[in-house]
Amino acid sequence: MKNKLLFTLILAVITAGSAISQTDSTTRIFKSGMGIYAEFGLLPNNKAIRDQLSRLQVKPFTSFMGNIVLARRTESERWFSEGRIILMNSTNYTKDKNERKAYLGGIGIGTDGGPKLVNTSRWNVLIPLGVDLMLYRLSIKSNGSATMAQLVNNPSAFQAVKLFTGNINLHGGLGVDYKMNFLPKFHEKVYLSGKVTYHQPILGKRKWKGENVTVSDLSSLKVNQVYVQLGLIFFPKPGMKKWGGMKMH
Repeated sequence: MKNKLLFTLILAVITAGSAISQTDSTTRIFKSGMGIYAEFGLLPNNKAIRDQLSRLQVKPFTSFMGNIVLARRTESERWFSEGRIILMNSTNYTKDKNERKAYLGGIGIGTDGGPKLVNTSRWNVLIPLGVDLMLYRLSIKSNGSATMAQLVNNPSAFQAVKLFTGNINLHGGLGVDYKMNFLPKFHEKVYLSGKVTYHQPILGKRKWKGENVTVSDLSSLKVNQVYVQLGLIFFPKPGMKKWGGMKMH
């Protein structure tokens, strides 16, 4: 039901935006900027994986997860969209270097967009709806030291186990931009931007896979959860060369 609801909302926003752009001149006047976000969430649905790792004497990753999101914002008076690059990492507080421990990470690309409910000289209130394509990696390793003889005689004992799984995640929520006049010599506007979104995978249970193997008994990753995102978006002044020499319009 959640999948169908989010998918329907995304289609509605895309369709409405396409229709309005034919008649509303404001949607043909776009500004572009670059942003960086810190995105935080919990993984409360993955107790099964952590319990399985613990039984194998592997210190599991924690339920806290953080993302770094690099975004390109394009917006008009009534609409906005963002292209996203997502770098994900979980935490593991194990201090014992000789203890085997698991780390959860990921990388992905995505997009979101939607209408602006409010657009004033100081505030935007947004409805972000979108989709992310994610690849997750579960790495089990130990940072302990070993002699050269141990490595030569038993190299497999010191190799990290790396497993991968992927998913397509729909998301939707609420966003707010606070517009600041920060370094006005270089920037037309700078936004302090925050979002709260719910992410829902749509591919169901995905098996963990290694280079030559599919793991049959490890629980699938569940990333359906609420994320909180906070960051800055920079809109350079027209004609200025910024962001790797590219002109922003």
